[in-house]
Amino acid sequence: MRIAVFGDAHAHAEALDAVIAAAERAGVDALWSLGDMIGGGPDPAYVVRVTRERCLLALMGNHDYAATGSVDPSRLGGATRSLELAREALGEDDLAWMRGRRPAARRADVECWHGGPRNPVWEFVGPSNADACLARQKASLGLVAHTHVAAAFTPGRRVKVRVGEPLDLRGGKWLLNPGAVGARVPPRRGWFAALDAEAADGAFWLELDLAAQLATWRRAPYDPRPGRLRARALGIDDP
Repeated sequence: MRIAVFGDAHAHAEALDAVIAAAERAGVDALWSLGDMIGGGPDPAYVVRVTRERCLLALMGNHDYAATGSVDPSRLGGATRSLELAREALGEDDLAWMRGRRPAARRADVECWHGGPRNPVWEFVGPSNADACLARQKASLGLVAHTHVAAAFTPGRRVKVRVGEPLDLRGGKWLLNPGAVGARVPPRRGWFAALDAEAADGAFWLELDLAAQLATWRRAPYDPRPGRLRARALGIDDP
């Protein structure tokens, strides 16, 4: 089974559409979303609807919980206004569906979290805590999002991600981050300005071949201008 794994769409329609179109062209069998469907971007209702319709697995992220009322939007810093708009834009049926999601799941021998194995909502997995997270992880393969950074960790080592080059997962324990679909990649400053710079390279997603035990990071280019114009009209563009 070949899976397209992605996270952190953050209410950006064009970026999500580009990833799904690329995954379809690659002939994947299923789409998995690791959460943060909303927050920051102008298209929360669209991204939630598409994720709901298309994804076999859909996790909740910290921004998603804010839209349902489970987290105070002020805890998310600069995304407060976009989260307030998301609450207004999302229908009760979509909110009810979101409330039924969880921030963690297990499919076959793959564990998935929005944040990390020690805190599935809020943990940021990086070089300083990857070994501790891998120690908590029970399955041979774990998937996380939340940091926006494409990454691959195995005990004692961070492996450099090379877009388009398969990573052999056989015989090891791995914790992978597909990178962000519709959010800036740290440490660039400015949410929308960073997206303008990154969109030509493309939104990140991970092609996961479970039978061959291969992981390949992909990027799907898109035009960021329509989304930024919508954001500007809503008053959530960069100041």
